[in-house]
Formats: sequence, C-alpha cells, structure tokens
Amino acid sequence: MLMSRNNLILLLGMICLEQGKSANLSLSKAPTCGQSVVKARPWNYFHIFSRIVGGSQVEKGSYPWQVSLKRRQKHICGGTIISPQWVITAAHCVANRNIASTLNVTAGKHDLSHMEPGEQTLTVESIIIHPHFSRKKPMDYDIALLKMAGTFHFGQSVGPMCLPEPGERFKAGLICKTAGWGRLTEDGILPQVLQEVNLPILTRKECVAALLTLKKPISGQTFLCTGFPDGGRDACQGDSGGSLMCQNKKGAWTLAGVTSWGLGCGRGWRNNVQKDDQGSPGIFTDLSRVLPWIHKHIQTGKWRKSLRASCSKQDPVISEPEGELHFPESTYLYYDSKQLCVWTLMVSEEMHVLLIFSQLDAESCHHNYLSIYSLDDRLIGKFCGERLASSVLIGSNSLRLKFISDATDYATGFNLTYKALKPNYLPDSGCSSLTVLFEEGLIQSLHYPEDYSDMADCNWVFQAPKHYLIKLSFQNMEIEENGDCTCDYVTVHRDVERKKEIARLCGFVVPEPVLSSSGIMLISFQSDENVTFKGFQARVSFIPETDLNISRSEDESVFLDTWNVLPEEPNASGEMWKQRETRTKG
Repeated sequence: MLMSRNNLILLLGMICLEQGKSANLSLSKAPTCGQSVVKARPWNYFHIFSRIVGGSQVEKGSYPWQVSLKRRQKHICGGTIISPQWVITAAHCVANRNIASTLNVTAGKHDLSHMEPGEQTLTVESIIIHPHFSRKKPMDYDIALLKMAGTFHFGQSVGPMCLPEPGERFKAGLICKTAGWGRLTEDGILPQVLQEVNLPILTRKECVAALLTLKKPISGQTFLCTGFPDGGRDACQGDSGGSLMCQNKKGAWTLAGVTSWGLGCGRGWRNNVQKDDQGSPGIFTDLSRVLPWIHKHIQTGKWRKSLRASCSKQDPVISEPEGELHFPESTYLYYDSKQLCVWTLMVSEEMHVLLIFSQLDAESCHHNYLSIYSLDDRLIGKFCGERLASSVLIGSNSLRLKFISDATDYATGFNLTYKALKPNYLPDSGCSSLTVLFEEGLIQSLHYPEDYSDMADCNWVFQAPKHYLIKLSFQNMEIEENGDCTCDYVTVHRDVERKKEIARLCGFVVPEPVLSSSGIMLISFQSDENVTFKGFQARVSFIPETDLNISRSEDESVFLDTWNVLPEEPNASGEMWKQRETRTKG
C-alpha cells in the first residue's frame, strides 16, 4: 500500500507519541483489568501497512480475557471475560433456543488442539441477549452476556478485560487489535492457535459512506467500523463474539467492541460500485452504546432494593438510598398501551440523585415517553425512542418520574438504577452525564483549558426558582468555526425537548450573554471528528424578572432588553408533548 510523504510523517509522529505515552504510563498505578503478562510489541509502520493478508499467531498469554465458546466441544465463537462470573459475546452466537445447556466456556486457551496448563472451563448458568437484537440482517445490538455457573480464578493465564469508562471513546484512526480462532481467509481453514490482527477504527462518516456503497445500503445504531478500504485485514467466521481491544490512556486493554459481522473476510470496499464481490468494513458492536445495559445486569446483585414499577399503584414514594426501577415487571415482557405511571423518588435531604438507564424502549416521542419532573412539576428531562438515554445527574434530593403510553403499539418499557450521591459537581460534569442543576454555577467543555475531545457530547439543564430567568455569560470561547456552526458548537434552548433554540454559537469571539425567557435553560456542546480547540467556559446566573423590562409580544427572539414570556411548562399531569426535534451534525 502506498502512502504520501505527509501521511507517513504523520503516522510516524503518532507512533512516537503513543510510545512516549506508554513510557509515562509505567509510573501510574496499574489497573486491575486489561493487563497482559506479554509486553505489547512496539508499533512499526512497515509492520502495519506492508502485510496485506490476515494476521499472525498470538504469543501465549497475551490476552488472558479471550475465551472459546464451545458447543459439544466444538469451537463456535469467541468471548471476553469482564468479571469472574461474566463473559461478553455476540448475540448471534447464542441466539438459538436451549443453547445454554450444550455450551461451555474455556479460558486460558491458546491452542485448541490439546489441553493446556492453566485453562479453565465453565458451563453457562444464563444467557442475556440485548432486547433490541434481531437476527435479521444487518444485525444491530449484536451483544449478549453469559453468566457462568461458577467463577473463573484469575492469574497469569486468565483475567478480565476493562470495560470503557462512561463517556470514554476511542478516536478514529487508533490502531486496535482483535483476536480469535476464526478462518485465516474467506472460506479458508480454521487455525488451532489463537491469531491476532491490527485494525484501525474508522470515522462515523467513513463507516456510513462505505455501507452506502453496498447494493442494499444498510445502517445501524451500534456499528463500530474498522479496516482498510483496500481490504486485506479483517476478522472472519469463527471470530464472532471476540473483542476489539484498544489501550486506554492508562495503558490497560479495554473492550471497545464485540466482533459482529462483515461482508466477506478481508474484502475491500473502495471499488464496491464496479464489482460483484462487494466488501464492507469489519463491523463490531460499539460498547459505548450499550454500556448502561451491561452495567445494569452485572451489578444487579449490588443494589439494596429492586422495585417493580407497577402501574396499579399511583405515585408511590421511594426513599431507599439506591435501587432499581423496572417497567414492566420484566425486561422481556411488553407493556400494553394507555399506561400512566408516576413515581416520586426522595432520598436524604443533603444528597443528590444519579439515574442510569440500562434500557429504554418507548417507540414514539409523541405517544410514549418517560419524563423527569422537579417536585414543583417543572419538566427537567424527557426520554423516548429506542436510543438509550445517558446517565442523568440531578442536583436535588427529590424528583418525579412519569411514564406515559397512549398508543396502540407495544414496547418493552424501561429499566433504570438510581443512587443517592453527595453533591460534587465539576464544571464539566455535563460531559459525563446529563447534569440538571437548580443553582447558579460555572460550566465548561471537557479538559478546558486544554483542547476538547472529538465527538464531545455535553449537556446541562438549569432550572431557576420561580419568578427568575436564566442568564448565560461566556468568559471564553475557542470552538472550531464554520458558517452555520454545524461542526463544533454550543446550543442554548429554553426547553428540555430542544424545540426552542435561542442560540447556536461557535468561533473565537466571546459572544454576548444569552438569556432564557423561561425558568429553564438547556446548554449543549457538541464536536465532530475533526480539529479541536480550547473550548469554552461560561457562568450561569439567575436574574429576578423584576430586574428586566419584560414585553409580552409575539417576537420569539430573545435579546438583552426584549423578552417573550411563554406559558409555564405542563406539569406532571399535563398534556402530551409533540415529537422531539432532532438535529444532525454537518
């Protein structure tokens, strides 16, 4: 493969930077997961780019989290250990009925042809398949959890891989690894010894563009794409369920994706339009998209209370410091239409509340949704559609949850965990959780004043006391600039449904203060996969209505001295909301 001189210099610079990072990491405390007794070989650009087929044999002990899923002693798929009792694999590997009784999982394995010292084999107690998985192609949400009947004993040859931290993303272009006992070529032989291959992560745009070149263009919510446009390196049949392994900033191997599917093995897609044997990138299930669902299942036993959220009892008050809410009774049941459920969550007065959604399936925002209200019945969050909600950090000890369904369709409801936390907000808290605050404060982009990260997604909601309005004053702004602010940008809304945008900002000039004519302000910061800068820092303050000249007009614009006063948001027993507006990045 040919490379331009500039690209070669850039690649060498990245290699030197990564090796420098690795040297510094040895000084930090070693994590308990993602550790290999075999030192990772230093990258070499000739080694990466000159090999045009397949991978190479793994050095024994390199990946202690790699397991072989066997059905009647025959290897069928790979998997990854994440704790002594839990393994992650692909849903399509274990989707057949009653497969658990014939399945066993072997860890510490290197050569499938003979028994090895240190290997451990366990049977499977239960299989949990993601509720949104469908065997229809293309397979989305292709992930499953295996609970072992027993536990793995960790040592040099068997150990867990790290799960990503909430909000952690691996940048496009990063070279990661995958391993398995799958075929060495398309329709080729199956090896006995574990193989590995280096694969670069593609940008979202590159992934979408490649899949659009297929005769039947496809898309998915959890696709993570890897590979080279000219092909040559890929996973293959028998590698399904294995891991896309990336090293995090601490040097620990982290599970970025689960091997799912691809069109052929090692085929390129650069000239798909002109050829019959079309190829695709290697598709992995993106762990960042399903992380709450994973944590929900592997941590269930740690919660003190699990409340089955029945609609037969209206507005129960829940006062336990942590627990779990389900609706309906089981994540595998469907709820009927015309449901109205309300729960009040109230923890100790000095505490705040963290919500983590592990499942959310309300198919239409107009007819089915879960809303969060403050106790004075002001809307502070609304969730709908099949997209998993992020965690929500509430700056209050009390809130009200309301679930509504008035449609004729069926869905599987929601599942969330909650936990009382001591207040400890950082200015960039909104970059790890949707953060809802009821007091004035400082906010900023992630890593400020250092450069923000690619694909940033930061969200804050502020609610002012009654008869107060909200003012957002920027202290600094250095955000990638383009004409309509569609690459990297700050948006300000006066509602939590993002229907009423009052500002969209980018560039390098500190903007004038932004004022909300309601007592609610939603502030979001988004970035794409390209260049990054310092970001922004701003202060949110509450201003009494009496301090401003308020005019009641039909003008929807909001300036420093002219206001449009809107009706109060509907309360917890109020009317339905309209379809949520969605925005796409440029």
